Amino acid sequence: MASTPLSDDSRLPSLSRPQLLLTAYTVLTVIALVYAASTSSAAFGVYNSQWDGAGELRDIAGEAGANVTVGTNVSQYPTTGADGTVAVVLSPAESYSSSEQARVAEFVQNGGTLIVAEDYRPHGNTLLAAVGADARFDGRAVYDNRNYYRNSSFPEATPAGDYPETAGVDTVVLNYGTTVSAGDATTLVNTSKYAYLDTNGNAELDNEEQLASRPVVTSESVGDGRVIAVGDPSIFVNAMLERGDNRRFVRNLLADHDAALLDYSHAGSVPPVAAAILAVQRSDALLLFCGVVLVGTLLVFDRRLDERLRDRLREYNSHDTDPQLSPDGVEQYLRARHPDWETAQIERVTEAVIKQRAERQRND
Repeated sequence: MASTPLSDDSRLPSLSRPQLLLTAYTVLTVIALVYAASTSSAAFGVYNSQWDGAGELRDIAGEAGANVTVGTNVSQYPTTGADGTVAVVLSPAESYSSSEQARVAEFVQNGGTLIVAEDYRPHGNTLLAAVGADARFDGRAVYDNRNYYRNSSFPEATPAGDYPETAGVDTVVLNYGTTVSAGDATTLVNTSKYAYLDTNGNAELDNEEQLASRPVVTSESVGDGRVIAVGDPSIFVNAMLERGDNRRFVRNLLADHDAALLDYSHAGSVPPVAAAILAVQRSDALLLFCGVVLVGTLLVFDRRLDERLRDRLREYNSHDTDPQLSPDGVEQYLRARHPDWETAQIERVTEAVIKQRAERQRND
C-alpha cells in the first residue's frame, strides 16, 4: 500500500535580511543590558574586572580557603564567633554612622580581623578611631626616587620583619599610596629610607620634605581581634596584584580565615543584578518567594506544553493519513513535518497516535 507523502510545510520560514538584522540587534541589546546591569566601573569595585577594579579579590580570598561574602550592609558583620572572619574595607566613599561604627567595633572586639586600606579620603581614619585602633593614615602621597616600579609614584616597600603576613614577600608596590602613622601598632611593611611625603603636591622632593623609611602597613591587637591598616587600597586592584609580590601579600592577609567579608556597604552602588542576587542570598523570605515563583512558572510551562502536544495530536488525528501506517511510518512522518522536535517528543506523539488509532478501530 502506498504511504502518505511526507509534507515539507512544517519547515521554518526563512527570515528576510531586515528581520535578521532586527533579531541580531535585539539579541545584542539584551546582552549589553544584562552585562551593564551586572558589572561596575567603580574604582576598587568587586564587580569591576578592569585594571582599577577588585574583581580578582574574591578569587584570592577563595583560594586562601575562605568562604567569601560581598557585604552591602554593616549588619553582615558577625558579632559572635568572629575570630574566624576577616573583613576588608577599601577606601570607603562615605562615613559609617555611629551605629555602624559600633557594629564593626563589636566585630573586632569579639575576635574579627579588620583590614582597612586607605590613601586620601578621611573615612578610613574615622573607622580606625571608631574601632579603637591606634594607627592613622597620613593622607599625603609617598614618593621614592630610588626604589620604585615605573616611576617615583610607584614606590617599592619591603617587609619590616618576619611575619605571617609577609611570608614569601620581598616587595610590595604602591600606586600613589600614603604612609601610616603606626603609634603603638606593629609595622609590617616599610618604605625605603629614600621615600618622602609630598607635602605641597608638586611630586618633587623639596627642602622641607625629609627622606625617611616610613610604615605603609601596620597591625595591632584590639580587644580579641586585630586591625590591619594598609596605606594604599590600590594594592588590592586587579592590575596592581601583578606588581611585585602584591598578590602573595594580599593572599597572606586573607589566609587562615574561614570567612572573608568584602565590605562594600560604603563604597558606592552595586550593579542592579548583583544587588538583587545578594539581597536574595541574605533573605530567607526572598529566597522562598523566588523558589515558589520558579516552581509555579515551571508548572505553568509544563501545562501549556501538554496542551500544545494535545492540540498537535488532534491535528494529526484529523489528517487523512493511511490508517495502516506503521509506527515507523508515523515517526518518519513526524520527523519530516517537525524537524525541530526532539526524539523523546516524537516518540510520545507516535505512541499516542498509534494508541488512539487502535481505540478507534475497536470502537468501529
